[in-house]
Amino acid sequence: MLKKFFLAASFCFTLGSAAMAQDGGGIKPAAGEVTAEVQLSLTDGSTVGLGLNQLRGRYFLSPTTAVRASFTMEVQNDDFNDDFNRTSTLLQFAPGIEKHFAGTDRLSPYVGGEIRITKLYSSQESDNLDIEGAWSNSGNSNNLTNRNYFGWGLGVVAGADYYFAKHVYLGVEFGLGIQYRTEGEVDIKPSTGPTRTLEGENGFFRLGSSVNSGLRLGFVF
Repeated sequence: MLKKFFLAASFCFTLGSAAMAQDGGGIKPAAGEVTAEVQLSLTDGSTVGLGLNQLRGRYFLSPTTAVRASFTMEVQNDDFNDDFNRTSTLLQFAPGIEKHFAGTDRLSPYVGGEIRITKLYSSQESDNLDIEGAWSNSGNSNNLTNRNYFGWGLGVVAGADYYFAKHVYLGVEFGLGIQYRTEGEVDIKPSTGPTRTLEGENGFFRLGSSVNSGLRLGFVF
């Protein structure tokens, strides 16, 4: 983990040094400007790359206030062998607002809030059992996990952007949120016998933190 941190830090320092050589102060977004960003991640154990699991855009109403919208897609595909495969897809759309503070000429700390709308899809295929809407750890329908759900909730965030140049910044962010989830139907299809459908479960609340594991690379337009 420490090695990955230093690799990411070195990458950011190199990017920042090149950008700083191009521009001076007064580089934060003004009213009417738009930012777009992607996420920097370690694509393997030693390489820094662009992660496209989250995209975010912001529109600055003023130098200290911005509306934002994030889209997240996380896909997991586990191929254990030719006879056993399971997949899941998590989608999240989160519009919100940010309040930025003075910071420094280049550093822009902020807090904000957002509405989070989430949908999880999952399925599993094997020789003796197909499941639509969940996974089974035990290979049968008696131990379902990763059940599909729809969720909505509210989150608060805090973060900071560092502007290396007028149109380039790096940022970090973490947050806390509460979400109400309702689990969907699950169709269980054995290789022999009829299909069985489990009705959706009653809703429940979930409280948790959210930490962006990578650095955000953004551009101002």
